[in-house]
Amino acid sequence: MLQSMKPVGLVVAAAAIIGMSNAVRAQSAQFDAPLALVDSTGKRAATPLGDTVVLVQVAADVRAPAFIRPIYDADGRTASGLATWAAGGSVLFTSADCTTGAHVHTLVNPGLRAASQVETPQGTMLYVGAIGSPTTVEVGSILYSTGCSPLRIRQNGLVPVVASVNLTASYPPPLSLQ
Repeated sequence: MLQSMKPVGLVVAAAAIIGMSNAVRAQSAQFDAPLALVDSTGKRAATPLGDTVVLVQVAADVRAPAFIRPIYDADGRTASGLATWAAGGSVLFTSADCTTGAHVHTLVNPGLRAASQVETPQGTMLYVGAIGSPTTVEVGSILYSTGCSPLRIRQNGLVPVVASVNLTASYPPPLSLQ
């Protein structure tokens, strides 16, 4: 094929090939730092695992999944490059007043700790479960975003909470992947 091309055609083809290889190199350029979720103060808040799941360092030896969601403007449009902490989970307690014996449901994500995020008046709280098999617990109350609800049930599929962090206070939104 190259033998039948005119010299001008060869030059054009060579330029196209060189241009494409530069485009490929530009798309695979290395960044100086790994991708991170950064808070409004510029502090690294978490490591992204997916579109809405990040891994937060809760304590020196505890990392847990947390969820983020988009920030919307007054018209309901998604803000570009901005996110905030999601909420909507629950935490089950052995006490009747949501003060002691915290437990969370195990997750379906293999290899990740059980965790739950609850919106409180103080901010979005992340409750992190222990590593291990789920157990059955006598529950005395459940903490929701709407507050503490006392009840008496026996619930299986739970692990005890080993750590918690106020995500809003520790890593203030807006958040951004950088």
